[in-house]
Amino acid sequence: MTRGQQVPAPVHSDDGSSDAVVPGDRGTAGTAGTGGAAGREVMGDGGSALTTARSGLRRSRPLILGAIVLALILLINLLSGPEEDSGPLSPGNAAPQGARAVAQVLAAEGVDVVRAGSFDEAIGALEEGPATLFLDDAQQYLSAGQVGELAALADRAVLAAPGERQLAALDDDFSQVGAVPFDLAGDAPALPADCPDGDATAAGTITATGTAYSGAVECFPVVVEETTGGLYTTSADGSVVVLGAPSILSNEAITDEGNAALALRALGSSATLVWYEPTGADIVSTGEGIDPSTLLPPWVNPLLLWLLACAVLAMLWRGRRVGPLAAEPLPVVVRAAETADGRARLYQDARAVGHAAATLRAATLARMARRLRVDRSAPAAEVIAAAARHSGRTQTELEQRLLHVPTTNHQLVLWAQEILDLEKEITPS
Repeated sequence: MTRGQQVPAPVHSDDGSSDAVVPGDRGTAGTAGTGGAAGREVMGDGGSALTTARSGLRRSRPLILGAIVLALILLINLLSGPEEDSGPLSPGNAAPQGARAVAQVLAAEGVDVVRAGSFDEAIGALEEGPATLFLDDAQQYLSAGQVGELAALADRAVLAAPGERQLAALDDDFSQVGAVPFDLAGDAPALPADCPDGDATAAGTITATGTAYSGAVECFPVVVEETTGGLYTTSADGSVVVLGAPSILSNEAITDEGNAALALRALGSSATLVWYEPTGADIVSTGEGIDPSTLLPPWVNPLLLWLLACAVLAMLWRGRRVGPLAAEPLPVVVRAAETADGRARLYQDARAVGHAAATLRAATLARMARRLRVDRSAPAAEVIAAAARHSGRTQTELEQRLLHVPTTNHQLVLWAQEILDLEKEITPS
């Protein structure tokens, strides 16, 4: 071993394996094991650009598949037709919870059913002439002022189960008694009108449940917590109707008892019916304290509880295993190239050719095992057998090359280049 050459030094890679750098002879300006190819430098893992691209595509396959699935979902949603009308008590919904049947019957009787898509459209339709307003604001998007403005423009306003805040805007004294504590549908007896209102008297009886209200005229009375209220309550002149049982308008209940008669008489009193279902776009800032929970879908609260439970379990799972961070200052930060050169000089001064060869062999076998998907703790014979299956060389030839022990510095340089070339030939399937 001459003074002008350096032997390899190990460099630890990110995965814990040890690589080695073999500087060449300074007198010849060559690199380790050039074998007649001076100035040769190996970048990365020594593979070709095509191999690197294939490896990158293979690792990115799950992301690519996910992007394709997401693009297909978006494409299907964009290409699909208009959304089906599925809102409860919607005049275009033919499902059991919809109200298409009563809307079509009213249209057949000559009533012009105008479906307003916004608050401004509802105001415009009511301003065009005498009209009846049917307001179904189940989520209570409208403020009291908006409800009062609509009721003032309509010849008759029919409100489907309004809240206390919306009732405060009406001129007449309406109040909410409470939800009916029993189901009036099915085998339950029908409720009689029991009031002087002509529409309720013509209907006779209804079979529905809902919310009871108090007012000037209370029809279909029920007792809620020792207080009597009606499921169909009107003002003294009948211009405002609070329908506490809006489910009588649904397709599945419209044919029960006198539900159809009450619905047609209540909504068909004018030549025009403005059917208005407010949305979140109709919300205005009025300072009246709108409850934000009414703007959320019903599944939000269970989802929040589930997420909270998952967060608590995750904190218990990770918190009892991970302790506080411990800061450990390093004495110095040294570049990898400097440490490799320093270790090579130590090996050179100690004439440790065998140790340098063992370091090169261990690093080569570790990289081959990783490329061939062999366990890192597998013996050298298992890695060599896997390499033989993915190369054109026999297992005996690979053992002779990889397990060879050079004795001189010149042999070490040549052998290092040979195993480097051999590593490049290993391409996993």
